[in-house]
Amino acid sequence: MEAQWLAEYPHQSADKRPRKRPRLAWDVPPTLFQTPKAIPMLYCGQELINDRILSKMGEGTFGQVLECWDLENQETVAIKIVRSLQKYREAAMIEIDVLQRLGKHDFTGNRCVQIRNWFDYRNHICIVFERLGPSLYDFLRKNSYRSFPIDLVRDFARQILESVAFMHDLRLIHTDLKPENILLVSSESVRVPDYKVSVRPPKDGSFFKNVPKSSAIKLIDFGSTTFEHQDHNYVVSTRHYRAPEVILGLGWNYPCDLWSVGCILVELCSVSLLY
Repeated sequence: MEAQWLAEYPHQSADKRPRKRPRLAWDVPPTLFQTPKAIPMLYCGQELINDRILSKMGEGTFGQVLECWDLENQETVAIKIVRSLQKYREAAMIEIDVLQRLGKHDFTGNRCVQIRNWFDYRNHICIVFERLGPSLYDFLRKNSYRSFPIDLVRDFARQILESVAFMHDLRLIHTDLKPENILLVSSESVRVPDYKVSVRPPKDGSFFKNVPKSSAIKLIDFGSTTFEHQDHNYVVSTRHYRAPEVILGLGWNYPCDLWSVGCILVELCSVSLLY
């Protein structure tokens, strides 16, 4: 297999929506130097403890997520490799604690992403998750930003609210709900006619759009999750999903998650940010 390097490089083109930062590419040869605390050079076919790297799934300020093959359990998993900066390591350990707590009480395993295990690789916390499908945001982006059918959004809303209620019952506040942190369980989709009249013709010239074959979704990214008794005076949530009480510095609690859910549902229906 030809080695594909998983390095971080600026991409030339950015997403259309101004809220998104330019994506980073990984399909180019690495340079000879790395920035301090960067993720070690990794390539397809390399083994991490009990897992073999298959491809790169995504990245962010925290580090990157790799698709891997679990050699022990013979299944595909997703591994989140966290940068070795102390603040990211602390957030990762919080996320592991929250995931284990959620997994202990989520008997059906259909509300939040399930953690398999975790390990430390060259001072980088690595969290092994079940392999899920794309995020709702990535699905919209790859679908030329065409809205989901209203019946599907209604089903999404029910599942999101049930998952948030489940967390709140455990005295946990997610604080960073957004389309990027809600993943479809399956990557499969079906192509259907797009009857919605648009002022501008679709970029690809197609009058069809993709719709998820399954509406099952799960919440991810619990690195910012807080407990009810902790300090709630600092700023939380991504700007476009941030509740008024957070913006005004009035302190926040469980309702900040519900505001984010409302913003998400508007976006899924209209493909426009609420504010």
